[in-house]
Amino acid sequence: MASIGLTEHPDIQGLLFRGYTDHAHAGYGLFRIRGRRAFQAWLTGLLDREQVTTAESSSRKEVADSHLNIAFTASGLQKLLDAGSIADSFEPAFIEGMVQEHRSRLLGDVEANDPKAWRWGRRQDFDGLLMGFAHSRQAADDLLAAHLTAANGADRGITVFGHLDGAGTESFGFADGISQPIVEGTKLYNDRLHTRPREVALHGVPVGEVLLGYPDGSGRLPRSPATSAASDPRGVLPPHWEWPERRDLGRNGSFLVVRQLAQDKDGFWRLMEAMAAEGAGESAIGLAEKMVGRRKDGGALAPATGAGPDHNNLFDFDDDRQGQHCPLGSHIRRSNPRATGSDTPDGSLNVTKRHRMIRRGRGYADDEQGEVGLQFLCFNASITRQFEFVQGSWCNNPFFHGLQREVDPIIGTVRPAGRGLASIDRFTIPRAGSYRRLLAGLPSFVTVKGGGYFFMPAIAALRCLAAAP
Repeated sequence: MASIGLTEHPDIQGLLFRGYTDHAHAGYGLFRIRGRRAFQAWLTGLLDREQVTTAESSSRKEVADSHLNIAFTASGLQKLLDAGSIADSFEPAFIEGMVQEHRSRLLGDVEANDPKAWRWGRRQDFDGLLMGFAHSRQAADDLLAAHLTAANGADRGITVFGHLDGAGTESFGFADGISQPIVEGTKLYNDRLHTRPREVALHGVPVGEVLLGYPDGSGRLPRSPATSAASDPRGVLPPHWEWPERRDLGRNGSFLVVRQLAQDKDGFWRLMEAMAAEGAGESAIGLAEKMVGRRKDGGALAPATGAGPDHNNLFDFDDDRQGQHCPLGSHIRRSNPRATGSDTPDGSLNVTKRHRMIRRGRGYADDEQGEVGLQFLCFNASITRQFEFVQGSWCNNPFFHGLQREVDPIIGTVRPAGRGLASIDRFTIPRAGSYRRLLAGLPSFVTVKGGGYFFMPAIAALRCLAAAP
């Protein structure tokens, strides 16, 4: 357990524990490092002026005009560390990147989601991501433009923007960001432990599930990136727990997954209206709620949860194992099965917690492309065990919970029939007894437009990167 409150920790970048909800607009600027020494000098100045927002600075009462956080790809770390970059200390998913043939199949990045059609990320030709949060889109854009310059050793590539809806909804109109893990060592965890122990029992996770350098749900320290002692001339990093002759580059850092997801809002609601008109007793909103697994206002479909927003997460599906209230294949059951992965509720809940992630997504609207969607960001200690497992083994698994030929109805990748294979394009709504309603021929409502894997270092690790010889 950390000796200092994690949400006020001066070594942790602030986005991990703060959504910066006081800054409605965000710019995510991809960049290439063109001049290593100039970039290191810029990064040193950024740190000396305390312009990288930390968990400590973002928790202060005064409201800053903007926030900055930074993350790097494997190529970015290689450029800054040079010979001190120890690739075998990172998990393979990070080193390989998101765009690999086997990984595309796992993630559902096929058909319309094929990386060949992405707007960014298909070649993974960037070294990092500078994230700016401000009170307007223009201010966020200006913030990135001021830092990602040739004088600072960086070429600014594509920038994608995100915003927070004042109503707290995503593009389909549903309340968003309701279910998050509650991380041990945070103020929220300590408060809820006494005031809402049931919520902590359902959603509490060890620090090491999202932050490197602390025990995870197995009781062990997660794999942590290392660098050579020679790459840390100022001695700002601690010895690596696994290789004492190396330095721990990962402590207080986390892996960041970014995906730009376009949502077919109009097509989604047109289909809901058409299916409701077929006269099976559900309204368009009712059908959509079954697919999502929640009411539009965020209320739980699971039984016996109580009324009001304080009860929206106080359920584990153990009393709805057949999906009579919340369908087995709904989005929220696939992304977080809670206590129904096996016959033992407690065991299932513990397994589910090993795959939880902290999400920091924001909506976006691209007028030029005529689309709306989600800038999906999540933090995890292991890209493979957390993000990739949830996406591949739960959301895009056609046999999840004994179902057949269906994937997540919201974010899953459907497959048309062909080459001797049956289509995967259905959604099952259980009814009383053995009856059910089967919705067939569903399209994909979400299309991937870009993505990448990043590592967001701690402040000490950033200082090492800025000074590495």
